[in-house]
Amino acid sequence: MEDSYTSSRPVAGRLVALEFLPARPLTFLGPTCAVLCGAIASGGLLLKNQSLLFVILLILLCDALLGAWRARWLHADWRSAVPHNLARAQIWLALPDDSAESLPVRITRFLSRRIKFVRSVIWPLIDSEIISMLVAGLLAVCIAIVLGVLPTILTGVALILALIEGQLEIKTGALLRAVFEITLPWLIAQSALGSLSWFSFAIVVCFTLVYVALLDLSSTRKERRVILSNAIQLVIVLLLIATNTPAGAGIVALGILAQILWQVRFRVDRDGRTYAQRVQSYILVSMLVTAFSLWL
Repeated sequence: MEDSYTSSRPVAGRLVALEFLPARPLTFLGPTCAVLCGAIASGGLLLKNQSLLFVILLILLCDALLGAWRARWLHADWRSAVPHNLARAQIWLALPDDSAESLPVRITRFLSRRIKFVRSVIWPLIDSEIISMLVAGLLAVCIAIVLGVLPTILTGVALILALIEGQLEIKTGALLRAVFEITLPWLIAQSALGSLSWFSFAIVVCFTLVYVALLDLSSTRKERRVILSNAIQLVIVLLLIATNTPAGAGIVALGILAQILWQVRFRVDRDGRTYAQRVQSYILVSMLVTAFSLWL
């Protein structure tokens, strides 16, 4: 999916970064796609100024701002530097004061130690990514408040999940990343423009698991991830058939057949990352078709 995923933590799955530069030129799946699907599934995506404004705000919230929050947290240099600087500061802060010295000397020493503490521990935080991270988080919360109560709650969950993901290993955090980039953007968009349902939630969970399988394939060559992706998409087909939407089920099934053809190539070269890039367009179409099926 991303070049950096196999070697280090990936940059957040953003289509548009805060600098308004393409952050994922080769990856279509992500928060923007999930936002569009959630907006379509809600039934509130009409060609009106208010609806279009909400969609723009949702993409800005889920893609740029939440993506910036996650990226600044996962790639922050101060996360490893602060404990080291703090440990060094505690050593000279704990040094006893000589009570025999005069009061002005002790006050001067006390102030100099605190100034040194600010310069070595506090100032590196101010002159780091934490400021842009806090600004992105504050803007995300402000936009979420405009969108409604439930989007605000889900945005708070997304902010917390990004912090938790930073404490986990890359492979362990793949599920949290998928929830952050697929589940929550879809639910935020659908709740902002309409109402949620258990059926739409089940669909979102299925596509989240498919996304997890693709993320794992990007760093591993396990064929069982391919089997898992196929099985989950078959479940989506069955769910669409159960809701009397055979057209959508047929299109999703055709997407599965196209992926099976690429899986023949995958079994030869065992290149999971290339396979994930090849099949993501089929999954994108499946997500959009399923969203339209939920709307209709």
